Amino acid sequence: MQDKIIKSDCVFFRGDKPCQYKRLCEECPHYTPFPAKILVIKGRAMGDVLRTTALLPGLKRKYPQSHITWLVDEESTDLLLNNPFIDRMVPSRWQEILRFLEEEYDILISLDKEIFSTALATKIKSSKKFGFGINAHGHLTIFNKASHYAYRLGIDDQLKFQANKKTYQEIIYEACELDYQKDRYVFELREEDRKRAETFFKKNKLARDSAWIGLNTGAGSRFETKRWPKERFLQLIRLLTEKQKATVFLLGGEKEEKTNAWLKKKSQGKVYNTGSYNALREFTGFLSSLDLVVSSDSLAMHLALALNKKVVVLFGSTAPQEIELYGLGKKIFAGVDCAPCYKETCPDMKCMKAITAEEVYKEIKKLL
Repeated sequence: MQDKIIKSDCVFFRGDKPCQYKRLCEECPHYTPFPAKILVIKGRAMGDVLRTTALLPGLKRKYPQSHITWLVDEESTDLLLNNPFIDRMVPSRWQEILRFLEEEYDILISLDKEIFSTALATKIKSSKKFGFGINAHGHLTIFNKASHYAYRLGIDDQLKFQANKKTYQEIIYEACELDYQKDRYVFELREEDRKRAETFFKKNKLARDSAWIGLNTGAGSRFETKRWPKERFLQLIRLLTEKQKATVFLLGGEKEEKTNAWLKKKSQGKVYNTGSYNALREFTGFLSSLDLVVSSDSLAMHLALALNKKVVVLFGSTAPQEIELYGLGKKIFAGVDCAPCYKETCPDMKCMKAITAEEVYKEIKKLL
């Protein structure tokens, strides 16, 4: 076969194997040369990966004829499954990284600040770059002037904790020089993701005779300061089941197993523990069936927003102004003198203790 009939610039070309159409390149009707090639590097913090998907509609508005690749940490790949805007999702593995050092892009967007991601973004060849890289000293720097505000938020606590009024989505749109139109998360829920939840509901013979409310008792693995005390959750459960006659579902991961078992044991009425070992997509299946979710600033909150669920979000150590709720709920922030602090641990947790069950219940009633 002559080189002239090998079209390696086609989006379907493999090289090591036939393409998906099992045809040779000559006169192939499926030949599609790469349009503008965009690489998004955002892999760290699962909740941040999910809310960064709000960038995709804006990218397609500005670059309608484009091919989008997203480089993501392996733990977050489930969040991007079947995303209609992403042409190629690549898990961050060494054998994949080597490929990027040879490829060339028209646009590179680097939104992580960790050294691995920024060093890689600096090395990859691209005509235009937005976001973060590293300089000759090995320190964080920016590729474009529009990323300066996002950069300052990392080094200026007064700006991040008090002065900033922009949401994360506004900040990344600004950094990427895109027009923000309050674009929502892009997350595709599949029918198979609902199966575990549907089996659970059938087993417990649950009927839609009251509001279904999920209480996410966890706060992720990093920030213990995001946790609302379990005693407050117990008080809220009593208010919901006695006054609202609601059906309550306890949500969480492995770290919440003991807490949720304790809450179930101490509770009366219709309270159900959904389990602590649901896979990520199974967890979204439970969330998709609920009317409202109560959560701290966590992945569960982001998933609920991605599924367009009503939410009541409890803030302590993190800044509420960076979270966009899209009109779906209410933020509760006690605003004690030391918050937000972004500390991972705290000896007294007064910011979260200052939020009462009665206050949360009042906001739930308004939303139902």
